[in-house]
Formats: sequence, structure tokens, C-alpha cells
Amino acid sequence: MKRALLAAVVGALVLAAPAAAKESYCSSTGDYCTSAGKLKGVRYLRIGTFSFTGRVKICVKDPTAARVCHSFRLTRSGPMWEVKLIWKRHYPDRGAGAYRVTFSWNGTQLGPALTFTQA
Repeated sequence: MKRALLAAVVGALVLAAPAAAKESYCSSTGDYCTSAGKLKGVRYLRIGTFSFTGRVKICVKDPTAARVCHSFRLTRSGPMWEVKLIWKRHYPDRGAGAYRVTFSWNGTQLGPALTFTQA
């Protein structure tokens, strides 16, 4: 039941990614999903889970290879825990190019790095 609910919620969170960039990922067990998609022209970084709580670290590596990391507390959102933030409010926009986003919890990277392109 929880996994079906997660799938429904993630369906609302995850945006279709272009073939060249992986902007979303869900674990094979369905325990968590991450995304770096755009909604109405705004880039959001998100993680949703029902399996763990606490803090997650989100790191963004920009086109100049500079890496900025911040820690965020997962907050309750219905039956799930999530972090949902606007990228430009927390990370520098260093111009056009590819950006890589990683999510980690308790020192363990959650899924592959996601990529998005800033014009």
C-alpha cells in the first residue's frame, strides 16, 4: 500500500526528463525518489521517501566544477517525508551548462547523480 501511494505522489513530483539528461530517479524498491526537474520554468530539487527521516545532504556541481552542498531536514508531507526547494534560492547559478545534483542520507548517496542543463 505504501509503495502504491509513493508511486502516486512521485508521479506528481517527477517531470519527464529529456533523453540527454537524467532529471529524476526512483530506487528499485520504491523507498525514495529524487528529482531536479522544472515546473512552470522554476527548477526544483526534491526528494520524497516513506522509509527514513532526518537530514539529507544535497550537493550541486556547476559547469565550472565548483561543488556546493547543504543539509536539509526532511519534513512530513502527508504519509511521506520530503525536501522540496527552489534550486536558485540555495545554490549559485554559474551560467549556462550542465549541473550535477547528488542526494545523500547518513553518508550514503541516494541513487545516481541527476543532471540538468541551465541555458
